[in-house]
Amino acid sequence: MKKLMLSAVLGLVAVSANAADLDPSCEAYFKAVDEYVAKAPEAVKQQMEASKQQMASMPTASQKMACEQAMEQLKQMPKM
Repeated sequence: MKKLMLSAVLGLVAVSANAADLDPSCEAYFKAVDEYVAKAPEAVKQQMEASKQQMASMPTASQKMACEQAMEQLKQMPKM
């Protein structure tokens, strides 16, 4: 169930556009996810890396909104 939720969270941030840097909210989100998936199967780690690349291609304003929403969902995962 947690893997499914993580996939859903990662899917939320998989939107493409153009930007070079990550918004600070995205950096915090990805740091939290990195910690969460540190012991995850390789497939989840690969999916996370793909999401990071997609996030980096988004405009900063879109990154902020998507990462803040994803961070809130990530915070709920340990409670499940």
